[in-house]
Amino acid sequence: MEKLTAPKLMLGSPNVYADILHVTGFKAPDPVIVLQTRTACFLMVSRMEAGRARATNPALTVMTPEELKMPVSQRRRLSAWAVALLKHAGVKRADVPSAFPLGVARRLEGAGIRLRVVEGAFVPERAVKRADEIEHLRTAQRATVEAMGVARDVIRRAHIGRGGELRLGGAPLTAERVRRAINLALLERDCIGGEPIVACGAQAVDPHAVGHGPLRAGEPIVIDIFPQHVETGYWGDLTRTVVKGRPSPTVIRLYRAVLAAQARGLALVRAGRRCSAIHRAVSLVLERHGFASRTIEGVSEGFTHGTGHGVGLEIHEAPSLSRADGVLRAGHVVTVEPGLYYRDQGGMRIEDTVVVTRTGFEYLATCPKTLVIR
Repeated sequence: MEKLTAPKLMLGSPNVYADILHVTGFKAPDPVIVLQTRTACFLMVSRMEAGRARATNPALTVMTPEELKMPVSQRRRLSAWAVALLKHAGVKRADVPSAFPLGVARRLEGAGIRLRVVEGAFVPERAVKRADEIEHLRTAQRATVEAMGVARDVIRRAHIGRGGELRLGGAPLTAERVRRAINLALLERDCIGGEPIVACGAQAVDPHAVGHGPLRAGEPIVIDIFPQHVETGYWGDLTRTVVKGRPSPTVIRLYRAVLAAQARGLALVRAGRRCSAIHRAVSLVLERHGFASRTIEGVSEGFTHGTGHGVGLEIHEAPSLSRADGVLRAGHVVTVEPGLYYRDQGGMRIEDTVVVTRTGFEYLATCPKTLVIR
């Protein structure tokens, strides 16, 4: 735990708020209260969760409304929990995150407790991963790679119909069918996939379009898989773009440019490197391949997003490989995912998740980057 200048107060479900899960190691769907002081870390939970919380992390000081002798009428009110806990700990001022509930804040201030809102990262040490966290991330990424293999195999087994649609088992091969195969593969590996992206042709021009309908031969299919491991809460993230059949010369040019840009970005990843410098270098590679960014009729095209982002207990977290300022540190886990998106040419993205080291990077798990699926 970082050296505190003031007590820290957090409120919410550990399954939703990554900072709470990171500090306590305790998972629960219902809200809890966490109070970090210089000498202790308090976790306030309902009576039914107290035993599990203590068993999960013996270092926590676990409290319940009953143990604080709160009136029965107050035991279901989180604002009352917070007041009782801070009074029990002798805390009269505390830092809270910017998303702290307003109603609870007003109740605390009404009880004479001073609050200071902290903008930005509330638990900044979460960005640098411990060895056990890296192993959790590696497990999630391996499941992601295996699910990508399943997706590629489904597309490989398809044949090209007369109209150019991919067909499998006598029916059109759709984005929904591939997504279902991905999610089943992830569930078998204790991960939840949500809505993996399987976007073909013009649909892939929107980087976050989930994709729907029949897949077509010769058109790039962007497959972006980002599951969360059910037990640990850590995420994986991986994107590949594939083509079944013969890609056009334009698609090949897009692929070669993005592949070269990703290689350049990966080569620059190391502790001490400025995040913005990596993003500029990746952008320059794409421009040198003839793919400049532009805005047409108010719509941005080209390289329209950052080079990468941190991954951990959230799918998008610090640091950001973009125009934003920041410096990589050993133990950061980041994606490197350049992409190109043009309405008249389609979309293309290649993404890997890597661990930053003192001298470079390490893949969490490797995955082929071939464009054409035979």
